[in-house]
Amino acid sequence: MRSRSNSGVRLDGYARLVQQTILSHQNPVTGLLSASTEQKDAWVRDNIYSILAVWGLGMAYRKNADRDEDKAKAYELEQNVVKLMRGLLQCMMRQVDKVEQFKHTQSTKDSLHAKYNSATCGTVVGDDQWGHLQVDATSLYLLFLAQMTASGNQKIPHPYHPP
Repeated sequence: MRSRSNSGVRLDGYARLVQQTILSHQNPVTGLLSASTEQKDAWVRDNIYSILAVWGLGMAYRKNADRDEDKAKAYELEQNVVKLMRGLLQCMMRQVDKVEQFKHTQSTKDSLHAKYNSATCGTVVGDDQWGHLQVDATSLYLLFLAQMTASGNQKIPHPYHPP
């Protein structure tokens, strides 16, 4: 039996760290990450930045996959990324009418929300209670959706064909 390479052992250490700090907080249904154990809201920007660590680790496992266990770990990590990206898409697609309205009004009341309930994908504050026009969060989502798709993961959701 062949021993693990040094890089494989390091990846396993990073995988344990990612599991403890990120994936243990992922909602099993929506895939979203809560802000904390007390705060169950999921911020789009925080979810994107957090899942990038998972995505990067999955790509490292895929590149270093010299054992079946490494291939399985890469697949498992990629599925967590897909679950989160689909969850965010589901939350945003519930507001497609608002986006169409925003084209005409350019009002913050008609912009996509920047945080959602991590268990239901529902909005957590009213349209007029908080400034929702956070174009950077939506832009980050679209940027990394394109990057993840270009990296070869065919399971990443398509904005016009949601799950």
